[in-house]
Amino acid sequence: MNPLIKTMPNVKKFNEYMFDVKTGKTPIMLSGLTDMGKVHLAYATRFYSEKPICIITYNELQAKKMMKDLAFFGEKIEYFPKREIITFDYVAESKDELFERIAVLNHVQKQETKIIITTIEAVMQKMITKEKLYQFVMNLKTGDTIQLNELKERLVSLRI
Repeated sequence: MNPLIKTMPNVKKFNEYMFDVKTGKTPIMLSGLTDMGKVHLAYATRFYSEKPICIITYNELQAKKMMKDLAFFGEKIEYFPKREIITFDYVAESKDELFERIAVLNHVQKQETKIIITTIEAVMQKMITKEKLYQFVMNLKTGDTIQLNELKERLVSLRI
């Protein structure tokens, strides 16, 4: 355990805050914290609640800075990026952000992630529903046999 985190239960306000977190009280308003204080509190929340947390910041620069600061604690941190919207040339659009978004959603679905950092803009973008996203998951392994027509039908049904 990190020595900075050991001292947190000695703070009355932190214990009140953790009680609210554990009982599911929302929303919880915190103010007056420095950037490093936010990171410290975020990690302590994750450590003492043993629940995954999502940190939503106001921009990508702040999110990247928080990721770097949280890396100090050695926790696995995921970044959920915003989707780039390019109107002039769909073909030139990079699919990297889309794949990153799906990878983070898969880790959340499998409960493999502990801390997610994202931006308000990324959260506000329209997304496919969880049910729809995982409705047609196919697990294929080397050596499996699948009917070609069945595969075609399932892939065609994925069109939005």
